[in-house]
Parts: sequence; structure tokens; C-alpha cells
Amino acid sequence: MSIADDTMCMHYTLERLGGIKTETDLREFMEEIRYKISVNDEHRELNPDGDMPDGSFVDDPDDFDMNAALDKVKRHYIERALTKTKTLSEAADLLGFSNYQTLQNWIDRLEKAQYEAEDKKMGVA
Repeated sequence: MSIADDTMCMHYTLERLGGIKTETDLREFMEEIRYKISVNDEHRELNPDGDMPDGSFVDDPDDFDMNAALDKVKRHYIERALTKTKTLSEAADLLGFSNYQTLQNWIDRLEKAQYEAEDKKMGVA
């Protein structure tokens, strides 16, 4: 979690605490916190690579592979566009590509880079 996210969370918590007037309000707020913690924990178990529900990802502080990080962001946006649209052409338009072939080329390059990264991790030449 970034410092900005942390600060936003604290402001939200402080605001909610200020609005608690009854024991019921307190119980509801505590239940909301428990629920969000369980969702976060469950998501982390299902996504050990660090992908977060909002599309961001947790960086390894010792990893400085900027190309891999940018590829992950590209994949995320392409997946969102493909989920939101019905065709590759529509996804290409949504992403601002001139045509669907350009998007297809990006997808092919990202898949190749992902396979190469997996091979590298496993020690395959």
C-alpha cells in the first residue's frame, strides 16, 4: 500500500469514527472493517503475484525491472478493454490504437515476454 493510500485510509477511518453516535454505528463500522480485511486476505491468497483488486500491483522493493512492470500495466489495461468490449477492434479503439492488428501485435509481444520471463525464472535458456 502506498503512503497516499495509507493516508486516505486513515482519513476515512477518522471520518467514520467521528460519525459513530451509537453502539450500533460502532458495530457496523467494525463489521465493515472485518469484511474488508477478509476480502483483502482472500484476494492476496488467490493472487500471490501481488495483483490487487484495483488493478495495481505490489512492487518487490528489490526488483528494478521496469520493463516487466510496464508490461504488467499494459497487460492489465488490455485485459480490461477486452473484458469490456465484444471484439478486438472495439478494444483497440478503447485503448486508442489505430487498428486491431496493432493491438494483436502488442498482445503477441506481451505473451512472448511473459513466456521468456517464466523461462528465465525457471532457469531455462
